[in-house]
Amino acid sequence: MNSRPAPAPASTRTGASFDQVTSVFIGYATRSGTSHDIAAVVSETLEAIGCRACVADLRDQPALGDADLVVLGSGIQAGAWYPEATAWLAAHEGELRGRRVAVFNACLNAAKPGKRDDSLAYNEAAIRRTGAQISESFPGRFVPAKVGFFRRVFLRVMQQEPQDHLDPAVVRAWAAALPEGGGSA
Repeated sequence: MNSRPAPAPASTRTGASFDQVTSVFIGYATRSGTSHDIAAVVSETLEAIGCRACVADLRDQPALGDADLVVLGSGIQAGAWYPEATAWLAAHEGELRGRRVAVFNACLNAAKPGKRDDSLAYNEAAIRRTGAQISESFPGRFVPAKVGFFRRVFLRVMQQEPQDHLDPAVVRAWAAALPEGGGSA
């Protein structure tokens, strides 16, 4: 569970109406499973309100298909999306332009009220490539058993304690608003 209450997301949104969303592509990149878990909650939420959802790990280079809405997310490493996510974005940039797109990231900084703007800024490169209309940053988790040796050492040096700030209810609220073009929890 959460080691301390996380602030509610303050999504950003620009332009585009999201009328008649029936199918959704949800792509994610993850190291410790947080972005996968967020993608799964988004999928479950959208399916419960009648959308068809396809969830895919971006390292598998999935095809985009003809989704009405594209939701893309990644964990954060050194202030940027994971390389497999940015490679997928580069390969599909032309297909994404002109589509309804929402992006999210999962990072520990999103749990810190003073770092909220920084954590949302981690999505800027993805927004530029995709023309995303909605951007969100969800507080992440650090579970030592789920990260690689070098990341564990780095986080130990940074005196980072194990923590889990992911709140599925916040993700559900964000996801439920996506078909109408919202995305604020």
